[in-house]
Amino acid sequence: MRKKSNKPEDIGDIISQVIKKLDTKTHGAREEIVAAWHKAIEPEAAFHTKPVAIKKNILTVEVDSSSWLYILSLKKRNILGAMKKTLGDVEIEDIRFRIGEIN
Repeated sequence: MRKKSNKPEDIGDIISQVIKKLDTKTHGAREEIVAAWHKAIEPEAAFHTKPVAIKKNILTVEVDSSSWLYILSLKKRNILGAMKKTLGDVEIEDIRFRIGEIN
């Protein structure tokens, strides 16, 4: 809880407090999730996708075209199974695809 004070708080302190409150199950596991994603998909698909978020055990992946969105949607069950085997402790229940910009 924030203390009431007349002087403004440092933005760094506020950000630190917010980061501490993030979901501890997936916080810090981003690299592990991205690695599992790349291991679960075909190398060609890696050029067209980017995992961007995980919230409530749902991985959101951006794809660069509707074609890749369709292809990966058809393969979602297999990709999810492969990721679950690789990740172990980090739980992913679903994958959502959306069209976005891949850099």
